[in-house]
Amino acid sequence: MARKQRTVPLRQHYSRDLKRRIIHMSQKLHLSSTEIAILLDMPLRVVQRVHQFWTEIGEVFRQSTLREGSIDVQTGCRCMMLGLLDHSPDLFLDEIQERIASFHGIGLSLSTITRTLKRLGMTSKNASCPHTIEPPYCSQLSRAAAERCEDSRREFALKVGKYPRSIL
Repeated sequence: MARKQRTVPLRQHYSRDLKRRIIHMSQKLHLSSTEIAILLDMPLRVVQRVHQFWTEIGEVFRQSTLREGSIDVQTGCRCMMLGLLDHSPDLFLDEIQERIASFHGIGLSLSTITRTLKRLGMTSKNASCPHTIEPPYCSQLSRAAAERCEDSRREFALKVGKYPRSIL
């Protein structure tokens, strides 16, 4: 006996302009997601997903579906990242993330920032120690930097603080 085929509705695609209108209506007109969905006659989940994309990547569509590769960060954010690292090269990724969020209003993930910096030619910091300092302090530095732990950084500062800057 033949099996009855399930009729699954095709997914509705919405234009970029319509998705940008969703962001405009929520930010400028201060409408809720439900109100926007009713006004534009679209599913609530679509409105929520557009909001999610906007907060995560600063755009209303996934660029990775339009071209090969992963999400690309806007030029202003890239320039800001490079400027921040030129000014203070010892910034951590979460500090860069906070500054971009406060300045551009875009919440980028740490992995997006890492990939963007790698594409821009920035490499991760490697702790190199002079031969006069014992090796446990070197591993302590990299561990404290990787963990971003306040206690580890304080402990490291106490251990290394007795050495003059000239040998560090």
